[in-house]
Amino acid sequence: MTHKAIIAALCALLVSACAGMINSKEKPVLQETTLPGEHSQLARCLINRLSADSRTFMRIFHFKSRAYPAIAASEVHAYDTRFLPYVYASNSPQNPDGIRDYITHSPEIMHNIQNLIGAEYIYGFAFTLQQTSENTVAIVLKGSSYVGGIAWEYLQQCATGMN
Repeated sequence: MTHKAIIAALCALLVSACAGMINSKEKPVLQETTLPGEHSQLARCLINRLSADSRTFMRIFHFKSRAYPAIAASEVHAYDTRFLPYVYASNSPQNPDGIRDYITHSPEIMHNIQNLIGAEYIYGFAFTLQQTSENTVAIVLKGSSYVGGIAWEYLQQCATGMN
């Protein structure tokens, strides 16, 4: 094999590996700590703050909250609408004339489930909030460091009671 063929093969391998990483659902852990509060109140506060963020790069996310009463936990996902099924030009957040999907910010209650489901689609960030004691919540944040960092700041404000 010539050097050009080896270089071409390595480039093709690198490009295919990078393309696989772009579509990967699993993201790295960004933060893992405990905060004061109650998991469902923190999740509700976080969803409200994220939904109120009007920055263009935050508007592409669809925020979904799930509550797991059986295990005293909540999940908050920021799904990237560019990769969600059933998002068309007419309802895309990227279309300034599109009709936004204004759904309730109430969590989806997951009854009789003993395990967290996790993200179903490609996401920007995902929080898992697990109640560890009456006033303490264990937090795990996975995802993009930029938008995940913004969401982390919002959660910190929620935990300290800033409105």
